[in-house]
Amino acid sequence: MKNIFLIVCGIVITSSCKNEPSTSMSKEIRTPKTTTLTSAERLANTAGIKNWNEIEQIKFSFNVGKTGKTVLTRNWTWNPKTNDVQLIALEDTIKYNRNSKLDSLQISSDRAFINDVYWLIPEFKLVWDQGTTLTEKKSQIAPISKDTLDLITIVYDNERGYTPGDAYDIYYDANHKFKEWVYRRGNDSSPSMMTSFEKFTTIEGITFATDHRSPDGATSINFTGIEITKTN
Repeated sequence: MKNIFLIVCGIVITSSCKNEPSTSMSKEIRTPKTTTLTSAERLANTAGIKNWNEIEQIKFSFNVGKTGKTVLTRNWTWNPKTNDVQLIALEDTIKYNRNSKLDSLQISSDRAFINDVYWLIPEFKLVWDQGTTLTEKKSQIAPISKDTLDLITIVYDNERGYTPGDAYDIYYDANHKFKEWVYRRGNDSSPSMMTSFEKFTTIEGITFATDHRSPDGATSINFTGIEITKTN
């Protein structure tokens, strides 16, 4: 169990996302219903949010690489409807339900889970998450590619989640697909981390960017083993 504690605490090199540790994600299973879609809704739709309600279970491995070597792997199984979560890391396993009261190890695991889900489906978080402010700018120079892209920024309030007050600058193309983002801890003016969005794949109607790279290419965050079980 000491091994799994070390692996779930290894999220400091990644960004974190916003949800209370005991909050049920089941209430987030919804799709935009407005006639005129906002930019956030268009981005979520492009990633396949309309198919989310059909998902019974999703499995995925979150991997972090440094200079070409994998230094961190977390294997997740998640039932979004019941909020049952299983983490396997370093041959240890922890199971919990996000609707229940969590102990200290489960909270540590849940911090990792929230972080990894944010990387997996950030487009959905634009319309799911509460306590956020969204702002937009058109035709901005993206910091990594230097391409001209549209920008949507999501800022979390100072009262929610594990790391309140954070901000994400998300650059997307004319097809409403994420291309790169900048994470700013505490809404600081300076970037804490920035990565690309690459190697898109679509599984059961959900589109994922399975690879992310830092500007110098030394750090990578990627997903493997994505499996989706749909409701019968």
